[in-house]
Amino acid sequence: MNQQTPPAAALAVGSWCWHAAYYAGQWSLLDLPAGAARLGLYQVELNDFMLPPPRHSRLRRPLLHALGAPPELWRYSRATLGQLQARLAAANVRPIAWSIHSDLTHTGPAGWWQSLYWRQALAATQQLDIPILCLTLGGQQDSPTTTDTLVAHRLAALVRRSQAARPGLHIVVENHWGLSSDIPRLLAILTQAQDLLPAGLRPQLGLCFDPGNLPAAKRTTHWPALAHLARHFHFKSYAFDAAGRETSLPYDQIFALLNQAGYRGYVVVEYEGEGDPGRAIRHSLALYHTHAPPAASASK
Repeated sequence: MNQQTPPAAALAVGSWCWHAAYYAGQWSLLDLPAGAARLGLYQVELNDFMLPPPRHSRLRRPLLHALGAPPELWRYSRATLGQLQARLAAANVRPIAWSIHSDLTHTGPAGWWQSLYWRQALAATQQLDIPILCLTLGGQQDSPTTTDTLVAHRLAALVRRSQAARPGLHIVVENHWGLSSDIPRLLAILTQAQDLLPAGLRPQLGLCFDPGNLPAAKRTTHWPALAHLARHFHFKSYAFDAAGRETSLPYDQIFALLNQAGYRGYVVVEYEGEGDPGRAIRHSLALYHTHAPPAASASK
């Protein structure tokens, strides 16, 4: 098994790093390509809720909300995605993941709206030529276990549908929100969904490991399993000390787990804290390289 940390060529930066500016109304996904390029990063993960308001938003947003649509759906516009595509090309930045806040537990009209939301997300990966769709299972941690089979079937169906929209697309479920936060249930649902797929499609479904999306008391219990099954990794950070060390998460331990698992996927810098994201991203890159072997650190 490969014991190396993923090479520098696998490094990317997530749009969530600019969450403070986004919530202040000063930033959108259209600003991400140039911002990433200024930091010397040319691969990005995009959160769909950070798309800027498209035309007719004053009508679209309240109408879709009244009809029970997912809160992010009103932001999808082919014209807006075209603008984003042009910005990415101008900055020579490649989008490697599209992240959505999905809910696979809904039935009835809400389930239909979720299906439309997934189709819009798949269309975005096709238009922008994105290889990874990152999603959540939705529901609540106390949702009845009978929900799990429904979610597994829908997840498998989404994998099948994705290959028509964007052949080769990888779908990864992040350990975040609702059922996705209940790690034993998340892993069981992923296993069940894998079993529902033909062998040739099983590699297209995987796990997005975010070490920060767990209560501190459960981290050492669940991190090994999450690292072992990871196909995608969020390099989460919260705060750095004067020496540039992350003060909330033990990355020596986390990268050791990834190394033991032979992880070779993307490493997406995702800053959760406040203040200048550029400074935090530079600290994150330095922290990453302290755990990368010299050959990997020098990769381009």
